[in-house]
Amino acid sequence: MSTGSYNFETLNDTAFQAERLRQQAQAVRGLEAGILRAAGIQPGHDVLEIGSGPGFVSDLLAELAPDGSLHAVEPSAVLLAQIEANVRAKPARGLFPHQAFGDALPLPADSIDFSYARFVLQHVPRPEAVVREVHRVMRSGGRFCAVDSDDGLVIFHPEEPRVSAVLRNAQATQAAQGGDRFIGRKLQEMMIRAGFINVKSRVLALTSTELPFAVLFNILMGYKASLLGDALDVRKLFEDLSADVAAGRRMVAAGVFIVSGEKA
Repeated sequence: MSTGSYNFETLNDTAFQAERLRQQAQAVRGLEAGILRAAGIQPGHDVLEIGSGPGFVSDLLAELAPDGSLHAVEPSAVLLAQIEANVRAKPARGLFPHQAFGDALPLPADSIDFSYARFVLQHVPRPEAVVREVHRVMRSGGRFCAVDSDDGLVIFHPEEPRVSAVLRNAQATQAAQGGDRFIGRKLQEMMIRAGFINVKSRVLALTSTELPFAVLFNILMGYKASLLGDALDVRKLFEDLSADVAAGRRMVAAGVFIVSGEKA
């Protein structure tokens, strides 16, 4: 399996992208903790994280399951090497980094209580294969939570032509690399097809009056900017939009799908 539309080592702005991931995780940490608790994570769970990156969210998972274990799966050796340093308190039963792809998990069947995939499945060429593999490793009664984007939930009012162009170009570029900017709406069906039951979907909306605009812009445009390279003057776009948002002339909103299910 390939890394699809996200290959950290080939990005032309790896330092920026690493910092973007850190800032994004910190900005929504409290919100994300609430999502994970609602999805069913428990202190004693054996937890699987798909696409752990450098471990910024791994740290939160370890905090929420301190008496269990954490299996962090990440295909990038560069990112995987950073996890130990970024998980401040290791779970009681251990932290286990695995260099692997989500469709070939190095874990036995029926070994995991809670699985989490955060902004990962949009990049994967065969996301349904990853969801099936997650189902395989889950114990009966185990919970799987996937959080991901859907560009149908992005709203700029009034519309900004540069943003519309970025969205169109990023959608096409990511699709050509095996990704899907509209994955969010498809997760429920994927989980049901994989055998999960009690599958629930909800949409969480984030607006420019709830989050600092720098954080919201980071979430909306940070990865897309790396896809498009020099074709976009990101700083100028941010400055122009920031002025409009601060003056109340523009409203920006983005939504994510939160989909969870249970293994029978």
